[in-house]
Order: sequence, then C-alpha cells, then structure tokens
Amino acid sequence: MSLMISLRNKSLLFTLFLLGCIMSHMSYAEDAEASTPAYIELIPNFVVNNVGDGTRLKYIKTSISIRTTESQKAIIEANMPLIRDALVMFLSSRTTEQVTGAIAREKTREEGAEVVNKALQEETGLSPVKDLLFASFVTQ
Repeated sequence: MSLMISLRNKSLLFTLFLLGCIMSHMSYAEDAEASTPAYIELIPNFVVNNVGDGTRLKYIKTSISIRTTESQKAIIEANMPLIRDALVMFLSSRTTEQVTGAIAREKTREEGAEVVNKALQEETGLSPVKDLLFASFVTQ
C-alpha cells in the first residue's frame, strides 16, 4: 500500500512539474511577443508649414515610422488619425532652429514621441510609442 501511495505521489509530482513547465513556456512566449519590436510606417509622408524667422514660407517634409511592440501595434493603428494630427500640430509649431542640424532633429524626434504618447495617453490610457524614426527629414 505504501508503494501505491509513493507511485501516486511521484505521478502527481511529475504531472505538476509538466504543468509548471508548460505554463512557464506559455508565459515566456507571451513576454516575447509583448517585447518584440514592431514598426509602423506613417503613410503618406508629412508636409507641413512651420514657424519661419521672417516673411518667407518655411516647410518640413518628413517620412516617419513609429517603433512599438507587437502587443501594442493595434492600439497605434486604431488611433492613426489622432497620431497624425498630433504630429502635424507638433511639427508645424517647430521653429527653424528646432529642426536645423542633427542635434535639433534628434530632440524633435524625442519630443515628437512624447507628444504622440501624450495624445494616446489621453485617448486610451496607454503610451505605446517607444520611438519615432525619421526615414527622411527635409526643411526649406
């Protein structure tokens, strides 16, 4: 009888061990998907007038992609009009000095991501944008 109890205990322990392995694998797969990067290209490109330093009309033409995670990609795609509006308003408020040169553009990129996350935070309660990436950035 003690041999039967011992075999049942071993069988139960083995079953619990297998369930633990399966659950941890499923959790790891979910974590991997949640952290897998995803890139969303914003089409069409942005062309906006921006704040000039005189009477001459200034504009910015840029191609932007958003870096997020696979698990939050749908949130960005579902709120694309809000995102585009936030970026148009942000880019059109930039001065010539804020978009001229590599350091200024880097700051514009960082602040643009913050602006988009703020708009999404107000709408959805989430901040899914990890980064904005400029494929091109032309000012005139």
